[in-house]
Amino acid sequence: MDYTRERAGSSFLKYWIPLYLYAALIFYLSGIPRPLPAIHIPFFDKIMHAGEYSIFGYLAARALKNSPRKTFAENFKALAILFSVLYGISDEFHQSFVSDRMASIFDVAADTVGGTLGAFIYGRYNPV
Repeated sequence: MDYTRERAGSSFLKYWIPLYLYAALIFYLSGIPRPLPAIHIPFFDKIMHAGEYSIFGYLAARALKNSPRKTFAENFKALAILFSVLYGISDEFHQSFVSDRMASIFDVAADTVGGTLGAFIYGRYNPV
């Protein structure tokens, strides 16, 4: 195995696997009918979505910024936000099939805010 291929493999493990594992965790948690007891704090659900997706956006930005593909690395913030939005939509679609859960455009909006925040936090400390 040549050095470039070996380096790309370790880069994949270091940067992409954490994102995939976190996406799998989100998918798993979305499939739980009642993940938390009822909490009566205004907008608590949206804060949880934003926090959850800020981690997703951060990990996506980290993976994209360290990608060997120049286009991904140069546009890592925009792509991380796009990934967050698309995964948020797919997460809500998944929840629409889970009993006692429902899909919400407002959850997607909170996911987008969180993904954007995570991507910009990563970008702030790891500029192009």
